[in-house]
Amino acid sequence: MSFISDARSAEQRDESFLLTSAVIGVIGCLLAGVTPLIGGSSTAFTGSIVSSSLLGLVFAVQSLRLLRRDGVVALAPAVLTTIFGGWFMAAPLLYDVGFIATAGTQFAGLLLAAFGLYLTLARIAPSRGS
Repeated sequence: MSFISDARSAEQRDESFLLTSAVIGVIGCLLAGVTPLIGGSSTAFTGSIVSSSLLGLVFAVQSLRLLRRDGVVALAPAVLTTIFGGWFMAAPLLYDVGFIATAGTQFAGLLLAAFGLYLTLARIAPSRGS
């Protein structure tokens, strides 16, 4: 079996959860982007997180689009979505922001990192039959 065929067979057994994970990535990016605006954060933090969330949204949407089109997780956007999740968890620690901005941004980051990493691992994991 080819690598793509192996990946497809490994992913077909939990296709709905993979799709849900990709959707959560999109929602996580949107949540990260609005949290500093709602939390009344500093201009530097708001600018950093909003711009990062827009860029992360590009990769999260691409991950979802390719998963729906091909039925296989695309590795590059899944990895980049995971990296943005890590940034959203770490960023509030680098800036002096309030509770709402910290909690909301880190929660969004946790969603992105957890579900993005799941997508990444689902893509590189061998099929059960191998």
